[in-house]
Amino acid sequence: MDKEKAKVYYDSNGPSGNIYDILGKVGVELRKQRRQTDFNTMRDKVFEAKSYEEALTVIRGYVDLIDTAK
Repeated sequence: MDKEKAKVYYDSNGPSGNIYDILGKVGVELRKQRRQTDFNTMRDKVFEAKSYEEALTVIRGYVDLIDTAK
């Protein structure tokens, strides 16, 4: 895809580090880019992930995740 990846900020040490909070933010950003199908595919992969880190890796394939705690 030619579009630049959206940037999504989260704090891995705070409530915004919750995977569902991150998914909500990613959903908003991908909808802005009219990428609902990409979001649905990503969400399904995240739900199949075996760990938090694996889920973050999946999400990073669609957006730039920026951890403000680091």
